[in-house]
Amino acid sequence: MRSLLAFHIAAQEQSFTRAAAVLRLGQSAVSHSVRQLENILGVKLFEREAQGVRLTAVGQRLAKRMQLGFTEIQAGLEEAISSQQAAVLTLLVSTSLASHWLMPRIARFKQAYPEVQLRIITQDAYQDIAKLEFDLCIPVGGVPEGAYQSWKFVDEVLFPVCSPAWLAQQEQLHQPSDLLTKPLIHLEEHYIPRFNWPQYFQHYGLKLSHTRKDVSFNDYSIVVQAAIEGQGIVLGWHHIVQPLIEQGKLVAPLRERILTPAPFYVIAREDKPLSSEAEALLEWLLVEMQQTVGEK
Repeated sequence: MRSLLAFHIAAQEQSFTRAAAVLRLGQSAVSHSVRQLENILGVKLFEREAQGVRLTAVGQRLAKRMQLGFTEIQAGLEEAISSQQAAVLTLLVSTSLASHWLMPRIARFKQAYPEVQLRIITQDAYQDIAKLEFDLCIPVGGVPEGAYQSWKFVDEVLFPVCSPAWLAQQEQLHQPSDLLTKPLIHLEEHYIPRFNWPQYFQHYGLKLSHTRKDVSFNDYSIVVQAAIEGQGIVLGWHHIVQPLIEQGKLVAPLRERILTPAPFYVIAREDKPLSSEAEALLEWLLVEMQQTVGEK
């Protein structure tokens, strides 16, 4: 093997001196190793000349085949090394889902799959989703157009929520119409239409006045934070606000719930088969969400 390696490097470098430098050997050691190989094979592989060495026709053919062999060996070594490195998964989610649902749970995933490196990207505008790189994505607004495989993540269930301190300062709320005179916190959605306060009241046969001076934000994470800080009432998506209700940061003043026909999905590109790590993340996401919405 030492003679084969010496010949391979000498053939690449077209020089015993340069091959010796690559192998960190003396020039005489390389020359001796090549000579041993020539004696074993019974053929001359190099022409020794005053200016250096030159491959013979037999040497050229052998060098070409050995190049293929050493390329395969190199690929095998790199594959063996990479198998020990952590797999990197990219999960694309909305800012609010990442902040209020995913982050408190991510340690459980890392504990179950310590070999997986999870890369979480937040993105609320999905009009250019085809240009984004991800293994799994949980978009807002349903499955986008294109070649995607999808798995139902959770139903869209909405109800009003507010801070306990704010609710304690109000008269008791009994029904949706009681909210018409209360300060409402709105979500301004510029990309994908989302269920909003006018639709909420319309669902119950009520109409919201357009002359109201409520507060609005274009980021649902900020909308939720405003409710936590006691600025008014916000429409809460069950799977996002449920953990905050359990923590005592928010309360649901009414019993009514609205189930829309637009559930959320986990998606992946159809032309990119899921790796075993991505399948594990998908199963973990679905189980964690089932536990979230199943909690009372």
